[in-house]
Amino acid sequence: MFKVAWLIGLLTLAGLAPASAQTRAYYGEEAQALQCAAYFSYTSLVLERRGLITQRRAQEGALQATAILGRHVSGTYSQKRKAFVAVLSQLPRAEGDLIEESIRYYNWCSERFLG
Repeated sequence: MFKVAWLIGLLTLAGLAPASAQTRAYYGEEAQALQCAAYFSYTSLVLERRGLITQRRAQEGALQATAILGRHVSGTYSQKRKAFVAVLSQLPRAEGDLIEESIRYYNWCSERFLG
């Protein structure tokens, strides 16, 4: 959970200052962006924990997630944070399943939101 807090801190550094706590629903491209950001950040942490990537590469995954949220998801910091945490909670719990699912969407997410 510390790493999720670290990622949320990056959002603040990216200029997404805290504001209203209104609940917001995300659809379409914004929902896809939230999902991709979750894949980049959480999968990076899992791979680092398994020793498959360096800490620096894991941080790059978190930075990519922050970039996606900053560029492709509207709303206040609080709204984005709540939505991001909700999406994280929907990811597969089994690490193998998470990695497999992330691999399936990695190229599409990269091209769509980071290209």
